[in-house]
Amino acid sequence: MKNAIFTNMKTAIFDMDGTILDSMGMWHGIGKIYLERMNITPRENLWEEIKRFNLVESADYFIEKYNVKKSREEVMQDIRNIISDYYGKTLQLKEGARELLETLNEKHIPCVLATATDRASVLACMRRLDCEKYFVKILTCLEYNTTKSEPVIFEKSAEVCGVKNEEAVVFEDALHALRTAHNAGFKTCAVYDESDEERTEPPLTDWERMLNICDASCLSLREVISSF
Repeated sequence: MKNAIFTNMKTAIFDMDGTILDSMGMWHGIGKIYLERMNITPRENLWEEIKRFNLVESADYFIEKYNVKKSREEVMQDIRNIISDYYGKTLQLKEGARELLETLNEKHIPCVLATATDRASVLACMRRLDCEKYFVKILTCLEYNTTKSEPVIFEKSAEVCGVKNEEAVVFEDALHALRTAHNAGFKTCAVYDESDEERTEPPLTDWERMLNICDASCLSLREVISSF
């Protein structure tokens, strides 16, 4: 891959889950994991049933539909514990992620990690994988009371590096986040994840829609390294 947006970029802004970290399978399977740990067999379409739910709604759903004999707060804490355990012990980097981060560091291009995941989980994972050192800053949506449907987290990432939006490249695997960054004037690179085969906006897959928006795309972050 050769693309001018990489050779001219002054800052790289990385999403974590699904972009540099192979974690979307865990997120898609967390309901199944939880119910099975409760010795409850989930329906095969569980993910389709709960994928739009937040943690509170998921907990209520498990209590009501699967007869989980716990309070909402207990179910939520159980799920948080499972997620924390995965970040702290299990999840691994996606192909090419470390090599790309090392290359950008060698080229003195500052990297920012901009994620919707809570800081404790991020740090537990990045430190275990020895990746915290690659980032000049780690920013989380929770700390700015925002989501990636708003450009705040991307704008703050550019700000801490002292660059304009158009001088930074945002690496994302999620359609809504990529669209937000694009609309805010950032250069964007769509990073493929299996979860992108979903059709959150039918009839196209999320990946197909991302390809219509992004400035560059890759099936593996390793492809980007050849641009430097």
